[in-house]
Amino acid sequence: MALPCQAGGTRDDRLCWRAPSRRKEAERGGVFWTDASARPVLPALKWRRLEGGRESIDNADNDEGLQQALRFAMAEYNKASNDMYSSRVVRIIRARRQIVAGVKYMIKVEIGRTTCPKPAADLQSCAFHDAPQMAKHNICNFVVYSVPWLNKMQLLSSSCQ
Repeated sequence: MALPCQAGGTRDDRLCWRAPSRRKEAERGGVFWTDASARPVLPALKWRRLEGGRESIDNADNDEGLQQALRFAMAEYNKASNDMYSSRVVRIIRARRQIVAGVKYMIKVEIGRTTCPKPAADLQSCAFHDAPQMAKHNICNFVVYSVPWLNKMQLLSSSCQ
C-alpha cells in the first residue's frame, strides 16, 4: 500500500516520488525521487534515443551492416593504395552508426599488410607479414554511407596514420 510522503508524493518502501515542480523539469518529463525526508536522491528522467544521433555499435563483429561497410571500405582502400600487397583489418577500435537517409558508419580500425599481392580474392585467408620491415600497421578512420534498400554504398572519407 502506498503511503503519503512528506514531499507530497507517494511513498513506496523508503523512497518517495513527486512530479516535477519546475517548468524545465516538467518539459523534460522529469520525476525526482526523494527519500522520506523529501531530499532529492536522483533524477528519474525518461531518456529516449536521439533521432539522427550517433550510437556506438557494441558488438561490431556480429553487426552485418557494419561488416558489409567495413568490407567495402577495405576494398576501396586497397584499390586506392599504391602498395603491392593487400591490407586487411586487424581489429575494430571503435564503430558508430548514424541513421540518416540510410546509415552512416563511422569506423576506426587497425589494418595490417598481408602476404597476398593485389588483387586478393579472399582477404580473410591472407596471413599478415611476419617480417618487421614488411609488417606495416596503420590506424584508419572510415566513414561509409549505406542505403541497403538501394544496394548503394559510398566511402565518404578515409584517413590513415
